[in-house]
Amino acid sequence: MHKTARLVGCGIGAVATVMLARFADAQVSRFDGTYAGLQTLSESDANYGRCLKGPFKRKLVVKDGAATYTFNPTYQGQVTGTVSADGDVSGSVAEPSGGVGLAGKIEGDDLTGEVWSLYCTYTLKLKRVP
Repeated sequence: MHKTARLVGCGIGAVATVMLARFADAQVSRFDGTYAGLQTLSESDANYGRCLKGPFKRKLVVKDGAATYTFNPTYQGQVTGTVSADGDVSGSVAEPSGGVGLAGKIEGDDLTGEVWSLYCTYTLKLKRVP
């Protein structure tokens, strides 16, 4: 193969890779923003009596595919995670009491999901705020 042809072929591959990366970034960044709403204790939780009832006002912040959710503002308890190009949200944090998990889905301006610990499970209903 001619030297110029190899360089052009490599250049096209590099351009395609950059374009795909930008497309993926654009897909994830479309979820950027602050989502605010309620964290409500799931009544089906086996430890219902040990958990704070709420509902509690909470926020989730999404920036470039990274999600940060403050599940307990009293002691700055936060879960960090990711948002996929499909809007799937997942995250976790280790805590002395066993850790906290986060899972949800962003569709349009709405996020629904759950946040849970060793003892308590809460449903999330959040909406993107301007």
